[in-house]
Amino acid sequence: MTTTSVQSNLITNITGEPYQPARLYYYVTNKKTVLGVFNKLKCTEYYEKSDHWYWFYKEEAQKIRFQQSYNKIPKENRPIPLGYFRFMSDNLMILEVRSFQRVIEAVKFFNTRINWRAAEPVRLGIVNKLFGCSPDETPQPPNSFAEFFDQDDVVVYTPEDLEEEIQDIIAQHETEEEQNKAISAHMEEKSKHPLPETEEIAVSIHDEGLSILEMALRMKHIEAWEHWQGNKDFTQYNLIQSMMENMPSEQNISE
Repeated sequence: MTTTSVQSNLITNITGEPYQPARLYYYVTNKKTVLGVFNKLKCTEYYEKSDHWYWFYKEEAQKIRFQQSYNKIPKENRPIPLGYFRFMSDNLMILEVRSFQRVIEAVKFFNTRINWRAAEPVRLGIVNKLFGCSPDETPQPPNSFAEFFDQDDVVVYTPEDLEEEIQDIIAQHETEEEQNKAISAHMEEKSKHPLPETEEIAVSIHDEGLSILEMALRMKHIEAWEHWQGNKDFTQYNLIQSMMENMPSEQNISE
């Protein structure tokens, strides 16, 4: 890990992006197929002592572009692990990585190599904060991601919960116009609340799912960055308002 000076030193990964832990959950229906892919790839290696499959920044994965790309990383530091897979059971596999960008790059990389019918990412645990240390400290990664994601304070969101909220709102209004207005007001109010420090969200890789995930993580990262900069009252609502203000007008589009 390297550090950047903002207040205390911002902890970043050796690939340049801020350290922000994430755990991706895969639903596995064919473990043998997944292991076959891992064994074939030159950038994944099994470590029997930890029972982890490490994903390294080398070979097939070295084409991935981070702020510090493969060629900019000193040879003595190569190969660096981008993350590691672990089977919790025959039907559950997790991937733990140290940044939101690595989540997206992992999904893109492995979706082209592991058929979704064999293993599909379905949920994602994320930490909505950035980390720092004093200049005289050496940045240390956590001993285990369990200290983030295996705790009782993780806020879990499901599509079913949101659907239930919306149906409750619809039931309270008669006309479609009233319902839509109430739903918009409800979503706006929700966006004014700070993100939970640790949350678990649903993931879909189908249709526009990956693009939606990428945008969501980018927006969550921006809120974490604003808080790091000292803007503690910044929420997704502020970000959405800023995005809307900066959207090109219809006149500019036509020109």
